[in-house]
Amino acid sequence: MTTDQIAESNVGPKASVSDILLDGLFAGMIGALVVAAWFLVLDLVGGRPLWTPAMLGSLLLHGTGAVQHVIVRPLEVAAYTAFHFLVFIAVGVALSFLMTLFDRFPIMFFVLLVLFLCLQAGFFVLDAILGAELMHQLRPWAVVIANVLAAGAMALYLWRRHPDVLRRVEQLWQEEEPS
Repeated sequence: MTTDQIAESNVGPKASVSDILLDGLFAGMIGALVVAAWFLVLDLVGGRPLWTPAMLGSLLLHGTGAVQHVIVRPLEVAAYTAFHFLVFIAVGVALSFLMTLFDRFPIMFFVLLVLFLCLQAGFFVLDAILGAELMHQLRPWAVVIANVLAAGAMALYLWRRHPDVLRRVEQLWQEEEPS
């Protein structure tokens, strides 16, 4: 069976735009909440509740110099939290759209894999661009764990919404049968 035949035999119902947006909203919110919870736990363990969103909010509102002397204030925490959720919702909508394409074209699995790797690399490039001040404030291992937790939670939600995904991935790896 060729890849085209597999795709044609497995085409599910088309998702509506509202389904894509709603799934993206939920996936993005789940990812944002997981990351926020992870850093809240780290901040609580470190004895500085809400320090991470305050530091990133200071960076967002006042530039890199502001991360040297972070003060937890509602404006910075709220600004970064809103920015954080909006970015995750945008990523969630993009992933939801790609999952609907994956329902029809299983080869999209590789696009999703490359996207995940690019997003991981992008966070480290962003850290490098923002400078060493941020790298010393926000530990790379904490960011990696947060990204993996968020990606896992978002993927789990989207896989639950698209239950045939794993079967289709397996079909990609099967050898073509002679006709």
